[in-house]
Amino acid sequence: MKSFFTFLGFFLGTFFLSGQSFELMPGTERVFVDAQWLKTFDEDRHWSLFSRSRATVNYDEQTNLFMGAYANYTTSSGFGGTVVGRISSTGAGGDLGIHFFKANRTFLVYALASVELQSEIGLSWFSILRYTAQINDRWRVYSSLELFSNFSIEGHVASVQRLRAGLDRNGYQFGLALNMAGLGPNYETRDQNPGVFVRKQF
Repeated sequence: MKSFFTFLGFFLGTFFLSGQSFELMPGTERVFVDAQWLKTFDEDRHWSLFSRSRATVNYDEQTNLFMGAYANYTTSSGFGGTVVGRISSTGAGGDLGIHFFKANRTFLVYALASVELQSEIGLSWFSILRYTAQINDRWRVYSSLELFSNFSIEGHVASVQRLRAGLDRNGYQFGLALNMAGLGPNYETRDQNPGVFVRKQF
């Protein structure tokens, strides 16, 4: 687990400097760590930058790392344009896309359709749906669904689903978690990682 603690230390350092949410999810197959940061640049929140650092560490020491930066312009309707830069364990690249974003105290919806800016054509879909209804003065429901799918000319490449169901108290979220993935044109390779999660939002 040495590599896991190395990445955890890196994420914690990044998080305490500029992070807005941090999640730790120990699962049956691997540990998942996610740190997120969002910055708006004008009073109307049209221009924003969203950054995410994510790592998964198997219990046999295999590590997968992803870092992404999303520069957004969002109109009053919720639609807008996005430029994405990303680095991962499998390579680096950029995307150009169109997004939709709406949020209030109870709901959050973010959806991004993008095309890869490289020689081989690649299309992807990324979305986050979050529901956080208030139960009383101290407690809220916390539920989240995150979806990602990637396609090439040949067809489906990979899909990921991340589900969270739990409670929120004073900015801390905790509960049950499930990460799923499917690889290949016909989802030949499938993976499930159930577990629990603890999340802090600032």
